[in-house]
Amino acid sequence: MSDQPSTTSLVDRAYDLLRREILECTLAPGSQVTERGLAAEYGLGLSAVRGALVRLTADNLLTAIPRVGYQVAPITLRGIIQFFEAWEILGPPILRLAVTRMTDEHRAQITALQVPGAQSSGEEMVAYATKTWAVVVAAADNVILSDLYRRLAGDMQRIFTLVWKSETLSAIQVLGMSAALSATPDEAEELALSFIRESRARVTEWLLTATSLASHSVSFQF
Repeated sequence: MSDQPSTTSLVDRAYDLLRREILECTLAPGSQVTERGLAAEYGLGLSAVRGALVRLTADNLLTAIPRVGYQVAPITLRGIIQFFEAWEILGPPILRLAVTRMTDEHRAQITALQVPGAQSSGEEMVAYATKTWAVVVAAADNVILSDLYRRLAGDMQRIFTLVWKSETLSAIQVLGMSAALSATPDEAEELALSFIRESRARVTEWLLTATSLASHSVSFQF
């Protein structure tokens, strides 16, 4: 039996590497990439990279540009506004369902995560939020809501990665999910709504006060 990695596993590897760079904004929103450039960077074959690019395009994190390559999905002011409009509708009922359906295993997973403090880095805050909501969405146990969340999750991580890297919001706090999960369904839904609105206000503040929006690759194009 061959010890060489299968084509599928190589595609998965390329997908994971590229997706992480996009979500962590190592690859800036709006930047362009090519199959050959990524293959050389990752030390992988063109077929593996091509498969990853197709999957990331389906995830709405990349856009194919004929005869040029691919563009990392830009973050625009309109996109940020629409993200928060959608997240305000979707987030609270997901948390409400999670509170009513969460198992002891889900609660243990949440409790095991360390809640970031005021001095935590932006990367730590984003990682905590990403991991907690992944558990919450799983606990909600609704395939349709899970699919809708997945559509928003990429933009969510990139927006907050950019914002939490800014000194403008060094004091922002992440919602301690353990507290929300000990509340009643009504209280949990209200907590989620309050946090989302506070986050929207913080992002708006950042947009208005950042000294160089260009350095964060945020566009005001509609």
